Amino acid sequence: MRVSLIQMDSKDDKQKNIDTAIRLMNEAVEQKADIICLSEKFLYSGKDRGAEPIDSEIIYNFKQYAKKNHVNIILGSLAIKVEGTDKITNTALVINRDGDIIHRYDKIYMYTVDREELKIDEGSYTVKGKDLGIVEIEGVKVGIGICFDLRYPEYFKALAQNGVEVVFLPSSFRKATGKIAWEILTRARAIENQVYFCACNQTGGIAEKERCGNTQIVSYDGTVMTNIEKEEGIIVQDLDIEKLRRFRKEFPILKQIEKF
Repeated sequence: MRVSLIQMDSKDDKQKNIDTAIRLMNEAVEQKADIICLSEKFLYSGKDRGAEPIDSEIIYNFKQYAKKNHVNIILGSLAIKVEGTDKITNTALVINRDGDIIHRYDKIYMYTVDREELKIDEGSYTVKGKDLGIVEIEGVKVGIGICFDLRYPEYFKALAQNGVEVVFLPSSFRKATGKIAWEILTRARAIENQVYFCACNQTGGIAEKERCGNTQIVSYDGTVMTNIEKEEGIIVQDLDIEKLRRFRKEFPILKQIEKF
């Protein structure tokens, strides 16, 4: 399985963000990626939320792109309007090679900060998800998390216990916290769950909205296989699923999980 992660510096111009995404996706297609993953807020990052209806033309066009280029896409995450309310969901859509949406994961854990200098309450405008992000792609069970989910190890343990072997984490992780937590936690989630962990982040931004970049793919043993630091661009990596399965048999830590 060949995967590609796209790191963007998304701003408040949807068309420019789409143009950048397509340009970078074309590079991934040229390198014969089976799965392309875009970051959280790839479509829009601005003062408002830039929400789209689930049947929007923008989403339809990405479905057509997947079909035309015969590629699976994990469509970032993006803000989806909740019909009949002024709220959104923070949603990753999985589109298969035929251009069909085969899974929708709504972010479960809400980003909350209550400091004197910074207050954030994602849950005040976002309807949280209820279900695990698990979907089969190319015969492999794939797990989906979004950004702040990273801080909840029980979520990724649940994915692993349900047979997930590859995890994708679209993110817009802040630099202030990311420089401490991003690499440590992505590697930890890979190690403790024996999964390939594909952490797709935003870069750019200013002040408290500056993102840490460092999109990376981590092996099941915690090795960083490939990464991109601050620039916009893509990474591409072949994942050896059979090798992962042998490793799990040789070092069966998942079989000893206890409930206390």
